[in-house]
Amino acid sequence: MVRFSSRWFHAVATKGAFDCYGILLLIPLLLVGCSYEPPHFLPNLVEIEIEQDEDEPVTREQQKTIADTLLALFGTPDHPVQKDSKEGTSPLKSFGFDMGKVEIAAGKTYSDAQGKQHGLYRLHCAHCHGITGGGDGPTAPFLNPYPRDYRQGVFKFKSTFGPAKPTHDDLKRVLLEGVPGTSMPSFRLLPDNEIEALVEYVEYLSVRGETEIQLIEFVAAEGEMPGTVAEIAGGFPLALDDEGVPEDEPEEENVVASVMYHWLNAPSQVIRPVTPKIDYLDPNPEELAASVKRGEKLFYSKDMQCNSCHGDSGLGDGLQEKYSIWFKWRENLETGSDDPEKIARVVHQFMEAGALKPRTIKPRNLRLGVYQGGRRPIDLYRRIYSGINGGPMPAQGTEQGISGDEVSDSDAGGSIPREQIWDLVNYVLSLPYQPLSKGPPQRAGSKYSPR
Repeated sequence: MVRFSSRWFHAVATKGAFDCYGILLLIPLLLVGCSYEPPHFLPNLVEIEIEQDEDEPVTREQQKTIADTLLALFGTPDHPVQKDSKEGTSPLKSFGFDMGKVEIAAGKTYSDAQGKQHGLYRLHCAHCHGITGGGDGPTAPFLNPYPRDYRQGVFKFKSTFGPAKPTHDDLKRVLLEGVPGTSMPSFRLLPDNEIEALVEYVEYLSVRGETEIQLIEFVAAEGEMPGTVAEIAGGFPLALDDEGVPEDEPEEENVVASVMYHWLNAPSQVIRPVTPKIDYLDPNPEELAASVKRGEKLFYSKDMQCNSCHGDSGLGDGLQEKYSIWFKWRENLETGSDDPEKIARVVHQFMEAGALKPRTIKPRNLRLGVYQGGRRPIDLYRRIYSGINGGPMPAQGTEQGISGDEVSDSDAGGSIPREQIWDLVNYVLSLPYQPLSKGPPQRAGSKYSPR
């Protein structure tokens, strides 16, 4: 209901503006009040544009079938925990979600009689990440970088290797620490139960989005759904080993179980670094200086070529033309056509479907000392070892070497011995404190310009 204070009425009346015309305008507002229209999950039309063939588009009827399936499995933004009339339980429970946490994070924002906050996602996250989790909230177009699109199930800053999902603790750490250098703030002041609920809801939105993408891919390729709603929701419970990791990947038609398999498998993909020679709690100055010098050589080496993207002075002014996975479709346009008008037309087509204006990804300015994934030495080790998932930063390590000292370098593989990654870490951490004029070592060859 619209409310007006007595002060407002007094101010208007004393100024002579509260005439009959003003009263007539006010009466409808008082009678009608404010109505609430429940939000809906938006379809991933961008993914449909990516996957469908021009000659055989995904039809409206097929899109409705996908939407109805997602509704049956994941509910609505206000009511994700749907009650099954036969069993009295929600599908989300069989998928492994904590329904209590999802309920607290979902829906309208309000405090109950006990003072417990509800609608946490809409209160703290939706204005950037969007109701559907597509990174397309109302403030998203004005942010650089754009907010994360959860639907892809691709997360950049995590402890796991390559394309592996983040662990629960990885997502929680991002909420607690924020992402330095971006608009993602720290939510450390929230109570732990609210942080936990938000982590659960982000996982829920991601699993829902990944399920939608797999259904779109299957329909675009095969012209039909991979199975019935029951089959798509089937495959549970997943058989787990003693460490809680799934033993076998589900069947293809068990789409949700296939997605959950990778989420549950994340802890087995955590990168454990080899023991560094530097004691970071009490570093020996001479040993640290020697490590920094070795790291500098690696930075400009033929094997690493870190300066090709981060720039000869580490200012992030190297290669600027790459796109992240969220705009890979834009990069593919230039490989398939040299016609700028056609490229502009297709970009407009994608933006009409809901895509944000594509931007290339800018390499990190290492001189600022601001690292989006964290500034601890182990954070930088993992970024170098695994690369940045979804971005052009390549991996220097392999999945075989994630077990740290338990695996020899000969078995671990990778572009450089893992011990040398610590030298690179130390050099990167030293850059904010070095004179900018130092630049790269003076070397012959077209790759290095004298300074």
